[in-house]
Amino acid sequence: MTMNDNFNPSAIIRPIVTPILGVTTETPRTKAFTISAPSIGKHAVPGQFVMVWVPGIDEIPMSISSVNQGVEFAAARVGDATTQLHKLKKGDLLGVRGPLGKGFVFPKATEEKIMLLVAGGCGSPPIAFAATMAIRMGFVVDVALGATSKAELLFFNRFKDLETQGVRRFVVATDDGSDGLLGTSVDAATFLLDTDPAYSACLACGPEGMLVNLNTLLQKYSIPLQVSLERYMKCGVGLCGHCIIDLEGSRVCHEGPVFDAKNLEESDFGKVTRDATGKKEPLQFESNTS
Repeated sequence: MTMNDNFNPSAIIRPIVTPILGVTTETPRTKAFTISAPSIGKHAVPGQFVMVWVPGIDEIPMSISSVNQGVEFAAARVGDATTQLHKLKKGDLLGVRGPLGKGFVFPKATEEKIMLLVAGGCGSPPIAFAATMAIRMGFVVDVALGATSKAELLFFNRFKDLETQGVRRFVVATDDGSDGLLGTSVDAATFLLDTDPAYSACLACGPEGMLVNLNTLLQKYSIPLQVSLERYMKCGVGLCGHCIIDLEGSRVCHEGPVFDAKNLEESDFGKVTRDATGKKEPLQFESNTS
C-alpha cells in the first residue's frame, strides 16, 4: 500500500507557477532545483514525478528527490529544456504540476524491515527520496549507487549522510573504477547480496539495461523488485499514450513510473524503447550480472 492510496491526484495537478528557492550543482552535468510547491510536497511519495515547464522551451518530467524544504528535483543537462533550466537561478519562475504517477510500495510492517535500494546513473532522485522515507518509517536500508565516474555519483553525500540515520551499508561502483567497486550499481548490489541477502524488498531506478540485469540477479534470491522506469512522457497524465509499454495499455506516466518487475514480463521492458516521435527502437545494453 502506498501512502497516498486514498488520495485523488486530480485535485492538485493543475499547473502552478512558482519561484525557484535554490539551485545546487550536484555533478558536472546535474543540478538540483528546489521549488515552492506546498500542495505537491504534502502529497508526494517516493517514485512520483512532476511535470516541469521551462518557460518558452518545453515541459519535461522530473522525479521528486525530496520534499523537506520545498519540492526538489534533479535535472541532468541533456537537451534544450534542461540546458535552459540549468541557466536559471534562485527567484526565477517555473511552471509545475503534480505529484503524478504511482510511487514505490513499501513492505508491510509485519515483514522483515530490511530494504535494498539501488540507483544507477541519473536514477538517484527517487531512490534518495525513498531512502529518507524508509528510514523515517523504521526500515533498515542498504544502498547500492553506481555511475560512470566518482564525479557523476549523484547524491553521494546525501546517501553518505544517511549512514548516521538508518542506512546500514552504502556501497558505490563506478565504470572507470575511480571510486568504490569497478563496475555498475548491479555489481554494488551483488556485493551486498553476497554478504547478507535477507531483504524484504528492493527498490531501484536507473538505466533500463541496469534494471534488467538487476531483475535477473534478484530472481536468484526471490527478492521482490520494484523499478522506476524512464520513458518519453508528453502529457504526464495518461492521455496521449506515448509512454505505453505493453498490450494492456499500461502507461509509464499513469500506471507507473514504478512497476513491480514481475508484472513487466510481457511488456517492452528490457526489449524496446521509443524515441521522441513514439517510434519503437530495440533497447541496447550489455547483459551482465557478475
